[in-house]
Amino acid sequence: MLIASALFVLNVCVLLYGVVARYLVGHSPIWMDELSRYLIIGTVLLVLAPAWLQQRHMRVDFLESMLPRRLKMALRLYSWLLVLGLSGYIAWISWHYAFSVQRFMTMGLGISKTIPLLSIPIGFGCLFVAALIHGPDLKGTKG
Repeated sequence: MLIASALFVLNVCVLLYGVVARYLVGHSPIWMDELSRYLIIGTVLLVLAPAWLQQRHMRVDFLESMLPRRLKMALRLYSWLLVLGLSGYIAWISWHYAFSVQRFMTMGLGISKTIPLLSIPIGFGCLFVAALIHGPDLKGTKG
């Protein structure tokens, strides 16, 4: 959360710099839009795991409250397995993809596309590890 917060503050500073430059100089630097986009994506991906652990993600759970206890536990186990499977798969695939484009450069910043793309496997990898360590919430006590 600390890293994500720092990225968010940095993003606000970059955007403010772009606005001030646009009004004082007449145009903002080309790299500003690209850097801002990468910072916000990185911020969102880094808060995947904390949001899931604190149950602060979007989830429709009104149906769960009407289910009998055994079905509720089965649904929670299924949800945990789904998060575990998808986050692990996305982390694995995106890790390979990020390094497959390392020779390509971004237009505005002129850096390897691998650098901003690494936010995807890092974010989903953290979610996978957090879900694995935390385990399924069969009693509905987390949050």
